[in-house]
Amino acid sequence: MIGKISIILLALFACQGNCLTEIQLEDRHLYYIIHTHFSTAISIPKNFWDTLSTCHVIFPNGVMFEAYPQYQITNQNVFFLEAVQPFTSCGIGFRNIDTSFSGTYELLSTVLHSADNSVSLTRQRFHLTVTESDFTMKEE
Repeated sequence: MIGKISIILLALFACQGNCLTEIQLEDRHLYYIIHTHFSTAISIPKNFWDTLSTCHVIFPNGVMFEAYPQYQITNQNVFFLEAVQPFTSCGIGFRNIDTSFSGTYELLSTVLHSADNSVSLTRQRFHLTVTESDFTMKEE
């Protein structure tokens, strides 16, 4: 995993010719109750004027997928939250998932800043706990 991240950082530095700043945000804890009408999402916000370059997600099993610009997530219940520029940010949605999706997800967002043409890599871990719903409708 560290090797993959190092390659990404090296490629970004070599191709862009810019200084890369790494930002580690605080971990977040999310609780999701399974229901057909509920979904949840994780995201890293960015400034309105900045441009998202890449978005990667690391699943609890350590496998990393590119979500943007090339969508390569293999599970159809986990998806990139699409938007038009300049509103595109690094966000992943979950729908119709089960308790096996509980675990720590990590988002890696690479952003080109319009103010000084610098590049930043922002990382954030999300601890997702998926639980079964014990809600039942009372029949009359």
